[in-house]
Amino acid sequence: MVRDKNLNVWQASILLFILLFANKILVLPSLLYEGANVEAFFIPVLLFVLEMGLIFLYYKIKTKFPSQSFAEILRARFGKIIAKIVFAFFMLFFFSKAVLLYNVTYVFFKDLIYKEADSFMFLLCFLPIINHLAFSGLRVMGRTAQLFFPVVVIITLFCIVVGIFDINSNPLFFETTASAWFLTVIKHTASFGDAIFLFVFMDKIDIKKGQWKILFSLSGVAMVLVVAVIVVFIFSYTYTAFMHPYAIFEIMAYVKEYGGLGRIDIISMIVIVIFTYFHLAIYLKIFMSSFGVLFGRISDIYGVLSFNFLFVLIVWLLISNIESAVFFGERIATYLSIFSFIIIPFVNLVLLTFKSNERRRE
Repeated sequence: MVRDKNLNVWQASILLFILLFANKILVLPSLLYEGANVEAFFIPVLLFVLEMGLIFLYYKIKTKFPSQSFAEILRARFGKIIAKIVFAFFMLFFFSKAVLLYNVTYVFFKDLIYKEADSFMFLLCFLPIINHLAFSGLRVMGRTAQLFFPVVVIITLFCIVVGIFDINSNPLFFETTASAWFLTVIKHTASFGDAIFLFVFMDKIDIKKGQWKILFSLSGVAMVLVVAVIVVFIFSYTYTAFMHPYAIFEIMAYVKEYGGLGRIDIISMIVIVIFTYFHLAIYLKIFMSSFGVLFGRISDIYGVLSFNFLFVLIVWLLISNIESAVFFGERIATYLSIFSFIIIPFVNLVLLTFKSNERRRE
């Protein structure tokens, strides 16, 4: 069994910071523009407001039940069956996000760098590292993320700032209809909702009084950076944005082409690689933890083997081109967003109500 030591508030906040970038800085901006035109940048703003609402719910639950795990709270209030069902959804939700993330990243690298490589080579590069990170323990993963955090922030800021200086378009606003805009929101909600990872490791995160501002601040910074990437991308390409599927890379490619700065686009590849490794490792860790709740005291190796087997099987069958990745994200994973933005908030509101009723009786 892997013994996970607790995360401090900085480590937890950095892991959440990284997760908030998942599936949002490559294909998503192009898809948003295709569905909602220039007004597309309002969509992540709306969904990040909901994401911040999830973090606020975590704050309320954590302060009410500071030492209990989310699984223990669910068992005590709803019974073992409901707790297992909720954590089965955690497994399914984050597993689907891992598949979607890998799909997009694989197609990106295959199209632009390793055109002759097949999925086997990429799986061989990713799986051993993410397995090692997940097996090393939660605190080790948090410390490793702390080590790479300055690099990630600096590169992301560099991409945004360089991209801003090359914006020279004057797009027309309010060309899309309200129905098209809301349909685009619904289609791409699955790319959000990562903040519920906090509930999975609720008892493993130490947040002292006065430290909550760190969690909220870093989350806010991550959201602002993601929105900035989307805005810079849309305003750089404007009417041809739907033709450029890899946003943060395309920003650098635009500057390289029109600014004469050489292979500056390689910088964006570095942050994509770092993000992908950490995203997949965190998703695997969530799968392992949820697997343990679902099947009781069982060796973590079974959770890892299950994840690896299902992951290899599904990506081998699904991945062929960017269209298959988009189809998976828009038509299949979208339904799972109900779990993050409806079921989890409802369960937490009920838990908070239970606590209030108990205090009244006392």
